[in-house]
Amino acid sequence: MKKFCDSLNRYLRRTTGVVRIGSTAVGGDNPIRVQSMTNTDTNDTAASVAQVERIADAGGEIVRLTAQGRREAENLGAIRTELDRQGYSKVPLVADIHFLPSAALIAAEKVEKVRINPGNFNKDFDEASRQLARLVAVCKEHGQFP
Repeated sequence: MKKFCDSLNRYLRRTTGVVRIGSTAVGGDNPIRVQSMTNTDTNDTAASVAQVERIADAGGEIVRLTAQGRREAENLGAIRTELDRQGYSKVPLVADIHFLPSAALIAAEKVEKVRINPGNFNKDFDEASRQLARLVAVCKEHGQFP
C-alpha cells in the first residue's frame, strides 16, 4: 500500500486527472482547492449571494449550493447573475443535487458544475441510466463535461 503522508508537514499527492469547474482547475498539478457550501435557502437570492461572497472573500475558490427541487435549481441562475453583476463571476458555483434528476438538468444550465449521487436518483437501473445519460448530455452542452 502506497503511503501518502509520513508526517503533518510532508505528504504525497495521488496522481489525478484535471477537472475544470468554470475557470478553476482541480486535480493534476494544480493546488489543492478550498471549497465550502452555503447553508442559506437557495430560494433566497440575496442571502445566498451574500454568503457566496463571504466565502470567496475568505479564500473559498469553489462554492456549493444545494438545490433540493426545481425551484431552487432555477434560482441558481438568479444567484449566478447577481454574483456576476457584483464582480464575483470567477467564483465557480456547484449545484448539490439529491433525489431529483429534473433539478440536476435545470441546474446544469445555471452553474459551472453539478454534483450528484447517482444512487439517489432512481432505484430502477434502466431509468437511472437514461436520466444520467440525459444529464451528461446537458452538462456537455454547457461545457461541464470533458
